[in-house]
Amino acid sequence: MSGEMRHILVVDDEPLAAQQVSKFLEYGTVRTSTAGSGRAALALHRADPADLIVTDLRMSDGDGVELIRAIRADNPVLAIIVVTGQVLREAEAEALDAGATELLRKPLDLQELATAVAEHLPTS
Repeated sequence: MSGEMRHILVVDDEPLAAQQVSKFLEYGTVRTSTAGSGRAALALHRADPADLIVTDLRMSDGDGVELIRAIRADNPVLAIIVVTGQVLREAEAEALDAGATELLRKPLDLQELATAVAEHLPTS
């Protein structure tokens, strides 16, 4: 394999959803890790920095907006893709205002996710 491994952090408080997205994204020179909350994701990211984050918006222990704000404080340019089942425009606006790079809706279209990841994942 040529090139450096890229790291995608998948954050969702539904373990099956996180695992499915993680398995889908793990290919070639991409490795993934998962976290079940915003707080766990932040700790994991600080210990093993991700090249891109895919996060749910509403979680019980540190939601996606809190995670985005904390990540932005550390890294203002890291791509953060929000995947949400929320239908409230205010929640979407809050995520984008906090610094989300892109917002995708649940039920998640995996091809749409793949396109967003390909667009935002650094190649080197």
